[in-house]
Amino acid sequence: MKVNEFKELIDYIEQSSIDVLKLENKELKLYFQKHNAANVTIDLAEQAAPAAQMAPKDETIVELEQPASNEDNSFHQIESPMVGTFYSRSNPDAEPFVQVGSMIEKNQPVCVLEAMKLFNEVASDVDGEIIEILAEDGQIIEFGQPLFVVKVSD
Repeated sequence: MKVNEFKELIDYIEQSSIDVLKLENKELKLYFQKHNAANVTIDLAEQAAPAAQMAPKDETIVELEQPASNEDNSFHQIESPMVGTFYSRSNPDAEPFVQVGSMIEKNQPVCVLEAMKLFNEVASDVDGEIIEILAEDGQIIEFGQPLFVVKVSD
């Protein structure tokens, strides 16, 4: 299913009398609850992130691709690969994955997103320095939402 097909499906459901939609097949899981936008969950692990690697037990490492058309190559935004809840650390007692000023490497975990009780690590797709963190712990994150601004290393 393509992004525009999701948009058409969501628009159709919002205009209909359907309150909850759950759609599931081999490649896709979709849950839509009309009266609470925070509960929209889309799991496109195989389609959206073909380079995703499965980690042990309920944890997925997601690698993001750098956009092809990036006018200013010195700064890069790491975007959310999915809908979920943002956490800067793996557990409440752990240190944050990164902070402003942290030097990061490609494929290094920068945060976790929780969706449906699954914690998914988000990995950096560039080497560089964290300039800004655009999300807060516990914040609901949308697909494609910028999470970090990185000054790319040469």
